[in-house]
Amino acid sequence: MNVPPAGFLFNLFVSEEEAREVRENMEQNLLLMASIETEIAKTEAVLQQLVNKRSEAQKLLKSNSAPSETEARAIREIIITKERLMEQLEGEIAAAQDALNSLIESRAQASDSEGLSGALEKFDTDIECTRSVLKGLVEERDLTHHTLEAHRVLLSPIRRIPPEVLSEIFVYCLPNDTFIQASVAQCPLVLIQVSSSWRSTALATPALWASITVNISTKSCLPNPSLIKTWIARSGSCCLSFHIAESILKDYHNAEMITSASILELYAPHYHRWSSVRLEYQDWRIRTGFSNLPCDSGPPQALESLHLARDFWPESELDQGELDQLSLMLSAPRLRDCTWISNTYLGKLHAPFPQLAKLFLERPLGGKDFMHILNEGENIEMCQFFVLVSSGSLGPPTMPIVLRHNLRSLDLTADLFGRLFNELELPCLTHLSLKRFDNIPHPTPVWPHQEFMSLLTRSKCSLESISLSDMDITPNEMIDCLRHTSPSLEKLILTNDRRMRHTIINDDVLRLLTWVAPESGGSQLSICPRLSMVKFWDSHSSSDGVLADMMESRWKHRDGLKKARGEDRNAIQEAEKITIDAMA
Repeated sequence: MNVPPAGFLFNLFVSEEEAREVRENMEQNLLLMASIETEIAKTEAVLQQLVNKRSEAQKLLKSNSAPSETEARAIREIIITKERLMEQLEGEIAAAQDALNSLIESRAQASDSEGLSGALEKFDTDIECTRSVLKGLVEERDLTHHTLEAHRVLLSPIRRIPPEVLSEIFVYCLPNDTFIQASVAQCPLVLIQVSSSWRSTALATPALWASITVNISTKSCLPNPSLIKTWIARSGSCCLSFHIAESILKDYHNAEMITSASILELYAPHYHRWSSVRLEYQDWRIRTGFSNLPCDSGPPQALESLHLARDFWPESELDQGELDQLSLMLSAPRLRDCTWISNTYLGKLHAPFPQLAKLFLERPLGGKDFMHILNEGENIEMCQFFVLVSSGSLGPPTMPIVLRHNLRSLDLTADLFGRLFNELELPCLTHLSLKRFDNIPHPTPVWPHQEFMSLLTRSKCSLESISLSDMDITPNEMIDCLRHTSPSLEKLILTNDRRMRHTIINDDVLRLLTWVAPESGGSQLSICPRLSMVKFWDSHSSSDGVLADMMESRWKHRDGLKKARGEDRNAIQEAEKITIDAMA
């Protein structure tokens, strides 16, 4: 007797044949279940692969990393699929819109007929359904477009730029200012907010962190010292440029207040890397912190530009360390640019005049000191001086000594100019700015026209820019000056104090500058053909229309020259402007 397997329920009335069929069915079911479980396992594996790919795609979409070749091929396929889907959706949207418009038009026609209330309800239902379909299509199109653009971004060329090249691009993103503001809205801080890869690249680029501006007030220090310290650490071995503006007074000073001395302590260990330094102090009684700088290592070898603004540099024993360190900084071998804003004479600190190329002094000098600096600083190309000749320091002229100098730009404020003009010869001069220190009207003219014209004749220079402030030069003398500088003059600025009430530009000067076309009985422009910018401030008086005629004639003359070369008028007006500030 065959005993059925354990757990097998059977009916005593089932025959052997029927029992065999049941067993065969169960075996087939077991095989089918095993097959289904195998398919489920395969499907789960495929699903897991898809989930992993989706995770990788989402991760790639959220990063700035470049996709691999395999990923790029897959992305291109997705882009092609999405583009086809976009075309299909656009067609369906257009068809749905046409259907909607047709339904609306049909309903409008049906509403004009009577007894069609049932038809109107059907139209309303169809219109609402069509609008719903159209809304769904538009949403699907927008989602597809968003996905399409996200995948296109993945293939952007900037993702394939090597970090070294990206680092160079970051450096070119820095503002043109010598000293950088630590602002989250501009480079370099804005770069580290884009992505983790950009942040890593920016932090690994020392040139981005080699410059900073620090503003110190009674209540704050921006940026704070901890950020300044981090900034310096990120600069690596690059040369440092920093600007410290201290606007606090000793009366408000306390032990906890941050001063420029404490900020200089952060830069002291990197003294050898100083390249461009700008220090501005509001109160000369507050210590500068120079005495804490390393003096045993000699002057900063990388220092090229130094800007110092302080009313006084006391020579007391207390400040001797500061003065010694200041003298050491001024003796830097690569120093070429020096700005000195102080009542203390720079010459007492043994300034390196022979090696300077740019020197700005905002301290009154005697005429003798002025000539001495120019004589000693033979390499100076740009300078700004404040000279008081009336002190008598020049002494009586014993012999006609003329100093020949290669200055290119001279900004000179003085009380008397004649003696200075007589002792100078400046063949390389292109930019000249003159301002009279005493702008109170004199009973007799002080403008040394003869000496000035002698200087121009003797120097044979090609002046491109002339700026005269508070000068009582006459219109006829201005005409002489314009005729002499006519071939090269490009910029003319004439400004006067209102109290002077002195006219430099009149009808004669303006008519001389006016171009008259040959067909109108005139001749070609014969004076200052390169003049492209003029500024008249409380220095002109002319008849109605004369100034406008001069302006219009020069515009037409310039446009005619440019049009002959095939250039556009709008480009001309943007590139070359003649501006006038005529203040009555």
